[in-house]
Amino acid sequence: MLRAILLATCVAWTGSALAADGVVNLPGKATIGSESRDVAMAFGCTTTRSRNETGALTIGFDVPKFEALEKRFDFGAFEGPEGTRKPLTEITVGQGVRLPANGAIAIDGTSFSLGVGASLRGETAQLGKLRSILGSASAGPGRLRWHQESPRKGDDPILVTVPISSADADRLKAALAPCLKGK
Repeated sequence: MLRAILLATCVAWTGSALAADGVVNLPGKATIGSESRDVAMAFGCTTTRSRNETGALTIGFDVPKFEALEKRFDFGAFEGPEGTRKPLTEITVGQGVRLPANGAIAIDGTSFSLGVGASLRGETAQLGKLRSILGSASAGPGRLRWHQESPRKGDDPILVTVPISSADADRLKAALAPCLKGK
């Protein structure tokens, strides 16, 4: 179920800093070896609407023109329900947290979406880690750092840095509040 939520959310992960429908996109920079790309880190919260529909807390970004980087990073290993579940992602906003990431080729066909998420029900450990990260990010100005390892030996990691201003922290706090309850 989580993979389906993340893959559906990947479609909306683009754009500059804005808050709409529980999603805040903040601009950042991704580097893989000597190459860099502008990215938008998406922070999302969907609420539980019924007994049969569970909300989720998510973080992710798209890597534009990913095909040019495939010899240096194994994007395919993250794709789909059979993708790796190894905790190859470390997200830091003060203290680092290791998580498994999911991925998919974005709807535009030229970007690859990577994300982490947790259902608001049934994934207590993962949800606690995400609440910790996003609670810190929404607490005030700072910087989020995403370090993504590739499961293929010898590949360069993806390093994403996203500055978070006071205004950005306020947008995160407002958009993510329903998912940060119980923190």
